[in-house]
Amino acid sequence: MANCARKEIIRPGIPGIFHCWSRCVRRAFLFGNDPYSGKNYDERRTWILERIKFLLACFFIDTGFKAILSNHFHLVLRTFPQMAQRVSAQEIARRWLRVYPGKRVLDGKWIEPKEEDVQKLAKDATKIATLRERLSNPSWFMAALSEYIARRCNREDKCSGRFFEGRFSCREVTDESSLLICGMYVDLNQIRAGEAIVPEESTCCSIFYRLGAENLLPDRIVQMYREPITAEWLAPLTLGPNDLGDVPSSTPHRASDKGLLSMTLEEYIKLLDWVGRTRGPGKQGAIPANLAPILDRLGIVSETFVETVENFPKIFRRLAGSVETMKNRAKEMGRKCLHGVGKAARIFRQALATPAPETP
Repeated sequence: MANCARKEIIRPGIPGIFHCWSRCVRRAFLFGNDPYSGKNYDERRTWILERIKFLLACFFIDTGFKAILSNHFHLVLRTFPQMAQRVSAQEIARRWLRVYPGKRVLDGKWIEPKEEDVQKLAKDATKIATLRERLSNPSWFMAALSEYIARRCNREDKCSGRFFEGRFSCREVTDESSLLICGMYVDLNQIRAGEAIVPEESTCCSIFYRLGAENLLPDRIVQMYREPITAEWLAPLTLGPNDLGDVPSSTPHRASDKGLLSMTLEEYIKLLDWVGRTRGPGKQGAIPANLAPILDRLGIVSETFVETVENFPKIFRRLAGSVETMKNRAKEMGRKCLHGVGKAARIFRQALATPAPETP
């Protein structure tokens, strides 16, 4: 089956959720100990995280889940193109000039644009219309992230050429049930790679910051960090009953206060911990009675859940969602079907009609 073009997955002006990932080449390491060169690249973790936080404050995009491994990273991005249409031309110009100040900045800092430059750009209506689309487009977000990291790492390594395998890869996540599976796949990535044993030790995954923000991390881990571990830059996990539309953010660190899933953080942690402990051949196990209702509420067949989280990238290549959603998108693309639609029928069923829990 032919693969989907990126323009078929990321549709300008239409909000969506996208699982994006990028991998290094030439044995390049994002961070950690490089067994070939003997160098330690732990400082690069800070570079990447700070760049992500900076871009989240400039783009009309949220991130719900992230993982940074030794040679690749994952981000789950949610776009808000309608927000970009509502703000002033001056705000669009200011945000764009922060991301692209006109000269290369690779020291982790950013340059506040001059007011005359902001006003000059704001007067160009055609350019502003283009920038509104770019500032809510995950392709431009990933480009601003990957190019910065690649150039900074190449400068440190005193070399040139590709640092990442071409452009980033992505798949669209179309509904809440597939978002839960995708998010758990990302949050378990460090465990899956053998770099951590339990979620609270997955220091490069989003679950670590959610646990830290709720003071749920062991003291021995908290003491390793000089600054408080916060999650204000992440989209709230719990989807509140009034989270309709884009829900403007109450903090400058993210685009929206809209939640992600119809479950509490406690429920998510319990489910993530169970999946993390039962992964691997011969360790599927029966889902505990206290966790089964969570999956029923989202319309996920519990018997297939662990396998689906484990093999998420293989099951859904370019689009993850229910059978109906995948068939509708295939029709929009002029295709007969999309990869994974058969397995989606086995994984998802009709979700129970229950209201989303209130945000604790």
